[in-house]
Amino acid sequence: MPVISYDYFPTPHLKNGKLIAIYTPVVALKLSANYKMYPYSIKCLVDSGADFNLFPADIGEKLGLKIKKGEKVEHIGIGNVGITAYAHPVKIFVKEYSFKSEIHFSYDHKIPLLGREGFFKYFKKVIFNQKDLKLDLKYCG
Repeated sequence: MPVISYDYFPTPHLKNGKLIAIYTPVVALKLSANYKMYPYSIKCLVDSGADFNLFPADIGEKLGLKIKKGEKVEHIGIGNVGITAYAHPVKIFVKEYSFKSEIHFSYDHKIPLLGREGFFKYFKKVIFNQKDLKLDLKYCG
């Protein structure tokens, strides 16, 4: 069973006035839609608490998507804060592996998130190794 592995990525945080690094599972990927490839690799947080993929709208716009023409969806997050997004079909490229999925693009959200329904379900196993700070994506190929 092929495995794609990623090291967790350090992100800065303030704790009691001190700058610390928190290591998070981040995947670099490429996107295409409507026969157009996004020109840069996108670093995305792999979020086991997210149901769907949620990306900033500017990424979809650079793919030529008419964001507000997509199906309108509402996301409720921490603190019951609502975010309006618009669903669009895309193709996701993770290293040598690719699949068609859906991304919800929002003007109110700035961090690309990969969720269970739009990302995890395309892999046989998604393994968060917190001790070794590694993420393994296992797929049948």
